[in-house]
Amino acid sequence: MSQAESIFEELTADDFEKIKARAVEKDFKKGELIFSEGDDADYIYFIEAGRVAIYIQKFTSREDICTLGPGEHFGEMAVYYKNKRNASAAALEDATVLGIEKKSFLDLVKSERAIADKINFILARRNEELILKENLLESTGLASKHLHVSIKGDPSLRESTFTRERYESMVDKVLPKLVPQLEELLLNRGVYQVFVGFNNGEIRTASVFDPFGEELHPVNKIIDEAYVDRHFPVIPYKEKAWMIKRIYGAIGNDANFDHLAGYFRKFFSTYYDQWEPIPVAEIKKTLSRLTDLRNIPDFYLRNFAISMTRDAIRMQFNCDGTHIVSAEDYQQFLQDNLE
Repeated sequence: MSQAESIFEELTADDFEKIKARAVEKDFKKGELIFSEGDDADYIYFIEAGRVAIYIQKFTSREDICTLGPGEHFGEMAVYYKNKRNASAAALEDATVLGIEKKSFLDLVKSERAIADKINFILARRNEELILKENLLESTGLASKHLHVSIKGDPSLRESTFTRERYESMVDKVLPKLVPQLEELLLNRGVYQVFVGFNNGEIRTASVFDPFGEELHPVNKIIDEAYVDRHFPVIPYKEKAWMIKRIYGAIGNDANFDHLAGYFRKFFSTYYDQWEPIPVAEIKKTLSRLTDLRNIPDFYLRNFAISMTRDAIRMQFNCDGTHIVSAEDYQQFLQDNLE
């Protein structure tokens, strides 16, 4: 974990000693979990001996973020921001850490003005960076061309994954007919985003002609060409992309845009100027594997969403939780779990 990610970046050795004076020693055996992704952030940790792995769980595999050793610390950002843990930590070998409880740490910061000033300086800078990072992910899915974000849900649903029976839904029965219709909507009609609900047979669409609205359609209607002709006006993909560009331009030129904080104006202006639609080939490739995605052994797809405006494909499985991957990593996701 780099110091750039820490609120302790500007602290001195004396500052650290004041913090550690309030800590309690904890021992963890090799492989023992220190905390899990999604847990309440209750402690900040300083490693005295041993090594600790910080990692996230990606569907069926684990991805290590970093390995930390003696003299390094972790867990402070979630404590200070009052967040849930966004990663897990486990001892790679027998380890001794100093843990300072959240309330004790915050009380120390209140009483030590010099430490508080240094931390607040870092927080102000980090807050702007974090807003830009989170907005980039939320709005574009282009924080990285190798995007894969997992959002966990109710643990009880994950625990019962393999006891819940898979069944053929109304969408499964018409999926071969549905896939080309979804492609038609995204490539040749006014639709820029589609959502497929496998359990309830619901297809949600968003159109450039009503950019702030959403329409609901039964899957048996979407496979009806006459219905599609009645409800979805034809517009070439390139023209639809230009229309979206013009909408972004209108928002950027609105008087209210000038009242935004500087980092928001910078972020949105950059996004509006650089936005490009998802390539047609990526949409076709993604939809062509929808049947395979539905047939991952032991894990069945509950719903799926794809948009021409964001390089981020959303998938939710029977194990609960949501996976958001870039178009490029969607193919890798399928290889890891199907091939």
